[in-house]
Amino acid sequence: MTGNREFVVEPLNRYLHVVTSVAWADGIAPTAEVPQLSGPRRYLVPNRSNGPMTRKKQDAPLPGNDGRWFLELAGVVEPPPSPTSTYTQLQDLEAPPPLVASETAGLTAGAAAVSGSLAGDAQDGEFVAVAPRTAGPLDDWQPDDVSPSLARRGWGRWVVAFLVIALLAAAGAAAILLPRSVQSQADLLAADYRVSLTDLRNELPQSQTSLGVLTDPTTSSEAVSASVPAIGDLNTRAAIVVGQATTPLPSTLPLVPRTAFEALQPTRTTMLILGAEAEGIAGRLATTFTYRSTVPALFDTPDLPTEANSATVDALSVTLAESLADTARLVADLPPDPTFGATRDLAARASERYATWQLEYLDSLREGDTERATALVEELSTSKNAISRELALALETVRTEVDPRIVTLASETETAIDAIP
Repeated sequence: MTGNREFVVEPLNRYLHVVTSVAWADGIAPTAEVPQLSGPRRYLVPNRSNGPMTRKKQDAPLPGNDGRWFLELAGVVEPPPSPTSTYTQLQDLEAPPPLVASETAGLTAGAAAVSGSLAGDAQDGEFVAVAPRTAGPLDDWQPDDVSPSLARRGWGRWVVAFLVIALLAAAGAAAILLPRSVQSQADLLAADYRVSLTDLRNELPQSQTSLGVLTDPTTSSEAVSASVPAIGDLNTRAAIVVGQATTPLPSTLPLVPRTAFEALQPTRTTMLILGAEAEGIAGRLATTFTYRSTVPALFDTPDLPTEANSATVDALSVTLAESLADTARLVADLPPDPTFGATRDLAARASERYATWQLEYLDSLREGDTERATALVEELSTSKNAISRELALALETVRTEVDPRIVTLASETETAIDAIP
């Protein structure tokens, strides 16, 4: 086969259009269009030996496999712009003027008017305009807001769990700490009881000494007055013991055991008895002091003469009047007491006689009746001596009665102190 071949290649409808001039026996070969294959290999279908090149039905070419790369390589067409050149061109462009609301609406309406799609029943390649999509019922759908209660439900479980744990912990702590607190309060009360009973016990020796002073008729009035503080201290100690025994015990919460408080109840009962006994002893000493200090002050007169002038009689009348007033007041203030009952009756009768006695005595002095004045002086002295003897008997009774009580109280107090839990 001889002849000259000339190739002219140009793109046409995604096919390589090859124009070949070859000296064949039957003339120049016709033009053949070869589609790009969809497979990884590219090839040309040559003319068959029995005739010109025929067109072969092949699959549609894939995008980018249209043979342009060959044309670009051969310099027939210009290669596409590179990203760098495109970016340079974009920088050289001027920004379009901003669209106003009316223009934007117009463009949107125009785009909706010409929008379309390839209808399924249209012919190949035919563009069918489709009406713009209308608004549907779900276009405005938005998810509902979560309910605050549902949003907090997760945290609520943790809060409830924390509260349950806190309550259980508080209950456990209370079960341990509350009984200990009750025991601590009971221990403090027991300590106070012990101190009070000890003070009462230590006061009894001074009370016994005061009893000896008060019941001895020969003791001076100064010694009798010095016994008052001991009597007051004993009464104070007794009042403290009684007050502690009668004060209600502290209250506790329900279901909290009160065993520690109940253990103090026997001690409180004993304290009430001991305190009352001590108050009784103090009362007996106080009554004894009253009679012991009052009776010697009854009928307090100066030396009574059997003879006197008018001036002396006038002075004696004033002194005796004052003595009458004091005696009446002192007798009225004597406390009623069975032990001192006889003494009080004698003093009361002598006080009533004392008023008339003064008148008779002063008249005898004014008249110069010495014998009668002497008899009246002896009468007053006899009354005073009778009251003193009755008082001595009462004091002896008091000593016999109170002294064993003091000794017994001391012993019982010591026992109560040892029995405090």
